Amino acid sequence: MDKTTESLSKQPNNNLIQIGKLGRTIGFDGSLRLFVQTDFPHSITKGKIYHTSHRAYPSVSVESCEHLPSKDYAKIRFSNINTSEMAQALTNHTLYTTIAQSRQDCVLEEDEFFWFDIIGCEVIESQEILGNVREIERIGNIDYMLITTSSSLQKTHKLPKTFLLPYIEQFIIKTDIHQKHIYTKNARGILENS
Repeated sequence: MDKTTESLSKQPNNNLIQIGKLGRTIGFDGSLRLFVQTDFPHSITKGKIYHTSHRAYPSVSVESCEHLPSKDYAKIRFSNINTSEMAQALTNHTLYTTIAQSRQDCVLEEDEFFWFDIIGCEVIESQEILGNVREIERIGNIDYMLITTSSSLQKTHKLPKTFLLPYIEQFIIKTDIHQKHIYTKNARGILENS
């Protein structure tokens, strides 16, 4: 799944996907540290236009992006931001892409899905709807679905309103994005013990 650290439901516009956080400036040419928050860092390339959380710079075009394997950040520079002072305005702001641009730029392998496609799916086990995926959280290197338990299970079995389910083979049988269904095994036990 393509990761974000900020849940989609908490983002300012549900069409925007957080791909990074801008850090301190580097040097005097307007370069910044970019703490990448996507599984597709190499899709951030020259000429791509991204959105920011800064009112003065609502969108920016990448002039260059150098991925630094020995560092925990990339070095990024935007067109028309060519001084350290201009770049400082973007420090601590968020960099976003659109859902459409993510679909275009990121090539998924078989059985890989975007988070925004997983959110809203019904979680089904043994033909019983356990709930709907509300958010996805990455803890360590495992993606967890935050599932809102179906109201019928909450009422009849007095189960919790939400539960976390790891998106791993031990629990996931099949994901059908077109039908918005995720078929599971052993998830009911997680729900009952939450």
